[in-house]
Amino acid sequence: MRCVSCDKESNNLRVCPYCMTPYPASATGKGHARGSTSGRAAAEPGGNAVAQFFAPLKTTFLKQTPVVRWSLTGIAAVLVIWSVTGGEPASPPLAPGSTPSNIIATPMQREEALALIKRTRETALVELQADEVFVSYPAATFPLLPEGQFALAQQFARADEIVEGRKRRIFFHNPAGKLFAQSDGVTGVTVAK
Repeated sequence: MRCVSCDKESNNLRVCPYCMTPYPASATGKGHARGSTSGRAAAEPGGNAVAQFFAPLKTTFLKQTPVVRWSLTGIAAVLVIWSVTGGEPASPPLAPGSTPSNIIATPMQREEALALIKRTRETALVELQADEVFVSYPAATFPLLPEGQFALAQQFARADEIVEGRKRRIFFHNPAGKLFAQSDGVTGVTVAK
């Protein structure tokens, strides 16, 4: 049978397997012997419009290899979950000169402080000028969220205080070279203005 819509030929007598268009009953000479409702619903004007819309997509989907079908199903599931949950909530920006109240300082021993300073010096540029410390972080180790950036500065400042036995003035710079936090003996660690 040749389909009038897609002009492809098949052995199916009721519906085109490529575009799911039903064949006219007079073309087969037999009508619908089994009394199938799917052919009648698709042939009725306005009947089952959703099925008519998704039929080509279903056919194309079923022609794919199992790997492609599972991949497409997984991607569709992730997109549905992401659209329902709305993705990650945006964190409010930290105000300049403020200290977030939800960051809890954990106790730190001298050995831990020395290890943290050593790790920071291996990955970031740490410079001493007079009694001030300048820390510049590379993009590879710099947190994206402001809370993570503040926690990073807070950890280094606490480690420096434990190792030195006093609070020093420390300036923290992001990968672009911009000051994002500073620490001193009076105000502690604050977000830069």
